[in-house]
Amino acid sequence: MKKLTAETREALKKPFGRLLGTGEMVLEAGRAKKAGRMLVSIGDSCTFAMISNGVSPDIVVYDELCRRLPTGDDVRRALSAFDGQYVRVKNPAGHITDELLAAVAAAVADGKGKILVDGEEDLAALPAMMDAPDGAIVVYGQPEEGAVLVEVDKAVKEKAAKIFSELEEG
Repeated sequence: MKKLTAETREALKKPFGRLLGTGEMVLEAGRAKKAGRMLVSIGDSCTFAMISNGVSPDIVVYDELCRRLPTGDDVRRALSAFDGQYVRVKNPAGHITDELLAAVAAAVADGKGKILVDGEEDLAALPAMMDAPDGAIVVYGQPEEGAVLVEVDKAVKEKAAKIFSELEEG
């Protein structure tokens, strides 16, 4: 298991990709899906926005929380109805467990998956960016700012791997 340090927390405050409003994020994600690119959505709000607007990610990672409060019934219904190989993992806030790493890697290898996290899913974007193929799109929420849309390439993979390597054992 890895955990955030003060330095890695600071590094993760800067978006990996383009910071977008919800509507623009949904449009961009829809274009990526139509182009046949893998689409990975991290977080309840981002995923709900996509599904509600007819965009179906290939992989979703969620925790049934939004800003540490339980999501509404509409969000839970939409996410539970999402079609994908379902896995439930434990992952405390500020950590990336081996369980979460394995679940993300398996979902990427299968090309589809639904990962419900007991704890917090925020850091799942790191393994998603490390594991997703070049050209894939990873979307995650940036609290109080919007959604970040990342086009995975060698540079993104290297940056994610570097930050991951700087997390503490714990």
